Amino acid sequence: MASRATAFLESLTDFGIKLGLDKTKLFLSKLGNPHEKYPSVLIAGTNGKGSVAKTLSEILRASGRKVGLYTSPHLLDVRERIVVDGRMVPREAFTEGVERLRCLLDGMPVHLFPTYFEAMTIIAYDYCARAGVDILVSEVGMGGRFDATNVLPSCLEVITPVSFDHMQFLGSTLSQIAQEKAGIIKPKTPVICARQKPEVLAVIRRKARERRARLLVMGKDFTARRTALRGLAQEICFSSAGYRIAHVVTRLLGRHQVENAALAIQSARMLARNGFVVTDDHIRQGVSSTVWPARLQVLSTQPLVLVDGAHNPGGVKVLMEALKEIDAAGRFSFLVGILRDKDWKKMLCRILPSAASVIFARPDTERALDPEDLAAYARKVAPGTPVRVIPKAGDALREALSGRCPVVVCGSLYLAADVLKAWKKIGARL
Repeated sequence: MASRATAFLESLTDFGIKLGLDKTKLFLSKLGNPHEKYPSVLIAGTNGKGSVAKTLSEILRASGRKVGLYTSPHLLDVRERIVVDGRMVPREAFTEGVERLRCLLDGMPVHLFPTYFEAMTIIAYDYCARAGVDILVSEVGMGGRFDATNVLPSCLEVITPVSFDHMQFLGSTLSQIAQEKAGIIKPKTPVICARQKPEVLAVIRRKARERRARLLVMGKDFTARRTALRGLAQEICFSSAGYRIAHVVTRLLGRHQVENAALAIQSARMLARNGFVVTDDHIRQGVSSTVWPARLQVLSTQPLVLVDGAHNPGGVKVLMEALKEIDAAGRFSFLVGILRDKDWKKMLCRILPSAASVIFARPDTERALDPEDLAAYARKVAPGTPVRVIPKAGDALREALSGRCPVVVCGSLYLAADVLKAWKKIGARL
């Protein structure tokens, strides 16, 4: 039955990406509007929203709450997207959710069928109601204003750093993209915002004023700094008006994760107005227990193998800054695969200066860019860097491990998933 459910969902990919809320609202109404039966937090942004969502959910879980978490995309199992109390939706419950939606579609015209993401969102929000969650933390899929997740009557919104991505859907300027992200802001709700470029923050401020929402901005209303490095962990001190907490440890690497943790902590504290009171112990426990695969994930230390889902120029920039902290003088062997709709030239220009060598592979999706095209461009802009094309991720990983340099996998979450699958066999032999 699980394979039948997956096959049905995959059939909906034929409808592509269609932004809008009408179909999601329609099917949720037919299910009794389950998304209105619990409070929710909605998180938009270009990079970091998954890390913030996961961290916030862990803080709330540490406080004793039953927490739903909805994120995308998944890496190894579609059920990863729907989590309650730290556990993926059970196969039986997932299959039942898919079947309920399929039954609603019987006899309906095809133009009313949901897309894959809309279907997943409907199934997730319905399951969270059936599971009796105390609160849902939901990551936006793309944009915000017309994303299926924006049907939520969220009691708090979070906007992580906004940069260029999905320009064909969201606009070609940062102001246009920010307008889409700020579309999640609901009337008179608190909004927690990361540090942003001036033109982005101006749009978010304007939208918050229009909605009479209270805007709290990182660096102005709250802040965090790294106070120590503890091997493969970071110690953080967070502060806001009248509040300070030190000795908060995160196992997520990179300075950007300090800011992500700060967004989660501030969000958790703001939820007190909704009855979700968290203590310092809850914050420390929740942040320290947060694990988020393919976000500068360490697969091995001997040899050093890192997997990161950076898939746009902004994400790659953050990744390269984090790598300098790991080994300031070192160079890395990169295993890279990118999708066609990404700004791949700019991504490569940020990777190549730190590359001792590069292997290009093809992520397992029809959206993948031909690795030969990537290799041709890399040879053109960095003629002194050894470049190879090995299409299959597993073969490419084996070749990368045969060298002497630390290995970094990046460019796409699809490639990260392929490598994590291959690692189950390859890593066991090291």
